[in-house]
Amino acid sequence: MHPWTRIAAFGAVSLAMTQVVYAQAITPELKQRTLERLQQTVSTRAFVPGVDFAKWPAFLQKQQGDIDKATTLPAFTNVVNTALREFGISHIRLFTPKAAQQRRTGTQLGFGFSALPEARGLAISAVVPDSPAAKLGLEAGDIITEIEGVKASAMPNAEINETSLLTVLRPSTGKQRYCMILRGQFSTDRSPSLKWVNEETALFKLWSFTRGYDRALVEKLLTEAAPAKNLIIDLRGNGGGLVSNLNHLLALLCNPDTPVGTNVTRQMAERFASEVGGDAKDLAAVAKWAGPSSKTRLQKVTPFKGRIFVLIDRRSGSASEITSAVLREERGATLIGKPSAGAVLVSIFAPLNDGFEVQIPLSDYITPKGRRLEKNPLVPDFEADAPSPRLESDPAVDIVLAQLAKPTKPLPAMLAKVKLPAAKKEDPKKMFDGVKP
Repeated sequence: MHPWTRIAAFGAVSLAMTQVVYAQAITPELKQRTLERLQQTVSTRAFVPGVDFAKWPAFLQKQQGDIDKATTLPAFTNVVNTALREFGISHIRLFTPKAAQQRRTGTQLGFGFSALPEARGLAISAVVPDSPAAKLGLEAGDIITEIEGVKASAMPNAEINETSLLTVLRPSTGKQRYCMILRGQFSTDRSPSLKWVNEETALFKLWSFTRGYDRALVEKLLTEAAPAKNLIIDLRGNGGGLVSNLNHLLALLCNPDTPVGTNVTRQMAERFASEVGGDAKDLAAVAKWAGPSSKTRLQKVTPFKGRIFVLIDRRSGSASEITSAVLREERGATLIGKPSAGAVLVSIFAPLNDGFEVQIPLSDYITPKGRRLEKNPLVPDFEADAPSPRLESDPAVDIVLAQLAKPTKPLPAMLAKVKLPAAKKEDPKKMFDGVKP
């Protein structure tokens, strides 16, 4: 894979899992090398309309005292990221060598579960498949009442403890057990899934547009969902990923040639200013002048023709937000849940020195209808609380079913325009020559 990997987002909004933070020492020489490479990359590559990246030295100077005090890689990286946040944008972040490796491999070292405080201790909200927690049989809904014999009030620290003795209550049975959890390596990749809510409604869950996004599996699942009258697309907790993957998904849900929006680049903004005398900071005007950067392409799978609902929350970022916005604007989809992250910039991960890596933005994004999503979260049509292990049903899905119980409205007229070239008697293989899904 080319080291400059173009993506829409990575981990800006991600499931919190206990994991190890390696406290390797850092030398003044390594700090200097890293800051020099970072300065070069930010000043020559980063671009967001209206953002002055020439201010980076001043932002860094404000943190110089803490940079000098930092003695470990994580401490140094945290201080640098504090300076980077001064730009007030998403998708700009320094990664330690270990964090960069974990991002590339999709693995973490830790216990593999997340939990939220409650009266009896910590309620497990999610368990990563094949993690140490999963291998012990822990499940969402279990209550950790004690850790090392003390009432549980905070997650066990995987940085300090290789093992933790847990007292676990399973409310569904009332049984309590003791278990020793051992820190281990596990994959954070999660595959998409499909389930049927009822005979007419299918639910497609997508965890990420990066690792775990298997195009063949996505096509297979959406083919299975084709008979459904209604499709729920669950993008809650999906922090984003590859632009090419969001384009692939949209092509399975929208007519061919549906606009996906405009990526406003440095060159585009400069041309708009020089050729028509426009304001390069007026992103909607730039996007209208330039036209869409991409449109959906014809796939081997017929686009889904039924009604679409999209579930979002505050962890739905970047590629998830683009997908949700396009489906709302071009497909008449209904959004349900909580406001999204409002973190939408097209970015790359650029390698620096000694294993360090930086994520920097290259362009802004404007929806087909002219809306900027960076710092402008999508507001759902209907608000719904997050699902809870203590509830038998999902509040967002309940709202979908309630809407479906109401008198139906005619589907958007655009859906009647789906015409695939199947009527032509051509060799199917030739029909898709040159089309890269």
